[in-house]
Amino acid sequence: MQIVRVVLSTCLFLTVVANALAQSTDPCNNDELRRAWETDPIYTEAMELARTLENRGFVVECVRSSKQAAFFEGEKGAAWYKTKQGVFEVLFLPVSQNFEGLQIVAESKPGDRHTYVFRGAPHISTTMDSAKPMVFIKHKNLLFEVWGNEELAKQLTHALERR
Repeated sequence: MQIVRVVLSTCLFLTVVANALAQSTDPCNNDELRRAWETDPIYTEAMELARTLENRGFVVECVRSSKQAAFFEGEKGAAWYKTKQGVFEVLFLPVSQNFEGLQIVAESKPGDRHTYVFRGAPHISTTMDSAKPMVFIKHKNLLFEVWGNEELAKQLTHALERR
């Protein structure tokens, strides 16, 4: 009986810990990240984009600050979106600028690595390396970055083409 009690207690403990870890790693469940996001310089624009995407069929679960803010020269900021369709990031330029002059060159590397080189404007002085292929979608002053989910990239492209 004692062994059963120890095993059940251990299982319960591990379940509680696993649940807490799952919640702590999801930015949507982190109050500190939510408060920081609400003061982000692009909060208003990013939430406006979320509403636009919702009007075009996306189910936006949450939006948070992205670590890719200030990735490009002149970038206003970046946002991380979690939707029922998948996760993606959006980099924002001022409305008076766009990503049309940016060329993105994909290079496959050994070990299933993918490297992306950026040329043109806006300028970026680094490359990106990824374990999965990425799709970049240029839309006016926005650059959508979809990691390893071609179906999501197609859905976003279709949604952005709608007026």
